[in-house]
Amino acid sequence: MALGEKTFARRFAAETGQSFGRWRQRHRLIAALERLGEGESVTEVAFAVGYADVSSFIAAFKTAFGETPARYFALREST
Repeated sequence: MALGEKTFARRFAAETGQSFGRWRQRHRLIAALERLGEGESVTEVAFAVGYADVSSFIAAFKTAFGETPARYFALREST
């Protein structure tokens, strides 16, 4: 059974409690965390998870996690 775009969006929001766009952004950032944790560069990760430029990725990362990627991992390494 095929769903229309609006129907999909409504069902997705009803079942997950968030919009598809919000879910997709979180999914991309979780994938980024994994890759950064494996030692990939911020630039490689930003493009790999679908950001058009590094500064947009860093801004989204900071909004989600409260720190830039470099600071996020520096803080975790020091503890």
